Amino acid sequence: MLGDMLRAERERQNLTIKDIEKGTSIRALYIECIENGDYSQLPGEVYTKGFIRNYANFLKMDADAIVKRFTEENHPEQAAAQAAKEAEQAAVEEKPVAKAAPAFSTGKDFRQRVESSHKRQNTFLLVALVVLVAAGGFFLLSGDDSPAPKKAPQTTTQTAKAPKTEKPVETKAPAEKKVEGVEVVAKTTGSCWTQVKADGKVIYEGTLEKGKTETWKGKESVIITAGNAGAIAFNVNGKDLGKAGEIGEVTEKTFTPEGEKSADSKKDSKK
Repeated sequence: MLGDMLRAERERQNLTIKDIEKGTSIRALYIECIENGDYSQLPGEVYTKGFIRNYANFLKMDADAIVKRFTEENHPEQAAAQAAKEAEQAAVEEKPVAKAAPAFSTGKDFRQRVESSHKRQNTFLLVALVVLVAAGGFFLLSGDDSPAPKKAPQTTTQTAKAPKTEKPVETKAPAEKKVEGVEVVAKTTGSCWTQVKADGKVIYEGTLEKGKTETWKGKESVIITAGNAGAIAFNVNGKDLGKAGEIGEVTEKTFTPEGEKSADSKKDSKK
């Protein structure tokens, strides 16, 4: 069982529950419930996954594998669907790539193309030579030895024109980007487990790796729960809101067309 694995590793490292509480900021009551497999005392599954991930990271265990084990134990059908999806994606990536056909099928084909190119070049040079000879003969025959009469210089009077006054060009400020509903752009600086709900429906749940950029949209609201708030930053409808919290902190953010509406108060009330 998942709780037994965590307890065994904690005891192997000679750590107490108080040590885990101090190092992860997870309440000792929640740590005991996780080790005993009693998740009913925790504030919700989203927070439970976040606590388990932070606990595993503190013990230097594979946090993704531990959270996956939790899903397999509590939602076997969801774990089976995810495994099938990963297998299908792996099969697509392993398909052989068709090789491009060679430019020339045989040596004879290559030789024919080279000879044809040489013929075209020779024809072009011959035509150019004929044109040059004809042009030279024309100038020789039409030339006149008598000097051309000089024309009397003409005096022209120019009236100075007043410079035109240029009207300043009016520049219009670029129109602000209008977004219907809520558009959230998330950027990560570290690994962060994330769940996203758009208008009450879960549209993403998984781990965002370092350097990822994702965009989610909703008509009325977008709710994002981050298991490592210090590693993820949000931009909502073009406004930069910065990082969601501190490293290792589990936070829940609610965004509406009017702006950010923090949902951390729900977490405090459940405690």
